[in-house]
Parts: sequence; structure tokens; C-alpha cells
Amino acid sequence: MSYQALPLLDEPALNDLKDMLGEALREISDSFLEGLDAEVAAIEDALSTGGMPLKAAAHSLKGSAGNLGARRLAGLSSAIEKAAMDGRAADYQALVPDLRSVASVTRQAIDAYMAQP
Repeated sequence: MSYQALPLLDEPALNDLKDMLGEALREISDSFLEGLDAEVAAIEDALSTGGMPLKAAAHSLKGSAGNLGARRLAGLSSAIEKAAMDGRAADYQALVPDLRSVASVTRQAIDAYMAQP
């Protein structure tokens, strides 16, 4: 499945996290959002070298996004990671430009979700 077909957020998973963690979810989401630009930048910086640096940066973002229910961002990061692992430079070079926009809409969606009572 293409990352574009994934929902932006897994709201049922976020609801479960909110029920379990309460206000701690806000701290976790704030921490994720504070580090998001740096994680995206790490992937962009590793684009020129590809290989393990790109795989590692994409893997990190995939994990942190997935833990917070940011499904589309996790899916895109996973696709970049797999392309880097397989040495498919044309594929990861085509995917990375989408990263900033997907991260931006993910940030907006998480902010909107967290603003709900």
C-alpha cells in the first residue's frame, strides 16, 4: 500500500493512548513535534549519501511517527528506509521531497487532535 493511501493519523490508536496516558500524551506529542524538523532534516541531509545514514534517519522517524499514530508519515519514512536498504536511489530521491509536506500536515493534525477536549 502506498503511503499516500494511509490515514494521516490513527485516531483510534491515539484515543487509546489518551485513555492510557492522559496528560502524558501531550508531553509525548510535544516532544515528537519539537524534534520533527530535526528528524526530517536528518533524512534530507543523508539523501546525498544514501545507504546506512539514510536508512537510519528514516528508521528513526518511522518509529517515532508510528508510536504516535502518525500513519502516513511513518509509511513514507518506511518507504524511504526500504528504498535506501535496497539501494534504489531513484526511489528514495523521489520520496524525500514529499517529506516536508507530509510532516507539516502531520504536525497540524496532531495539534488539532491534541486541542480536542
